[in-house]
Amino acid sequence: MSEILKCEEITKRFGGLTALNKVSFNVVKGEIFGIIGPNGSGKTTLLNVITGLLKPDGGRIMLDGTDITKLEPHKRVKLGIARMFQGMRVFPYLPVYLNVELVARAVYNNARLARAKTSWALTMSGLLPEAAELPIKLTPYKLRMLEFARILVSNPKIALLDEPFAGLESSEAESMIDLIKKFNSLGITFIIIEHRLRYLMKIANRVMVLNQGVKIAEGKPEEVVKNPQVIEVYFGGETRK
Repeated sequence: MSEILKCEEITKRFGGLTALNKVSFNVVKGEIFGIIGPNGSGKTTLLNVITGLLKPDGGRIMLDGTDITKLEPHKRVKLGIARMFQGMRVFPYLPVYLNVELVARAVYNNARLARAKTSWALTMSGLLPEAAELPIKLTPYKLRMLEFARILVSNPKIALLDEPFAGLESSEAESMIDLIKKFNSLGITFIIIEHRLRYLMKIANRVMVLNQGVKIAEGKPEEVVKNPQVIEVYFGGETRK
């Protein structure tokens, strides 16, 4: 299968701190690619660079063969990059459907099509019954579903998720896995940062490990968790149970 995203020697500095040090990897169309690592390893910084919220100090980002390194975030969205942030990044006092429709209008610039796409995205995400609710009344799991609806309505090629399982009960996390698989079957490629490894390992095709801004491992989940360097920096030197 062909690459959809290629990052070459991505470097990002904050003053004297090097948050990312020549990180290179590629993501294949249709896969679920996981990124793990200790706190402060550069995971969220990397997502911010890919989405354009941060400009890299070195390196190159290619999306479907197009160099997007210098593009503004809204232009990257138009090209098919969607993002789910840690925490709630929705309009809390606007109804659920309007939170989704505003994204659709920005993407399609056609009110009728935007409404149709909104209804479809809410249905696919399982949120249609809550369409008139305010986000502040939703559970953490329902808020994730709202974020997914906003991602889906933008018709993305690739979706970047920052800790989608955070704050969820076990049953909700399993439902989230099903939702990710469902959207993946529609052709959406995923990059997922997650600390709750037991869930990420169930769905990731490949995993990359960062430590102090450096890539220390990459491969299939079952291979990565047996890597001695990964065990040392991520699991405190003890084999993961």
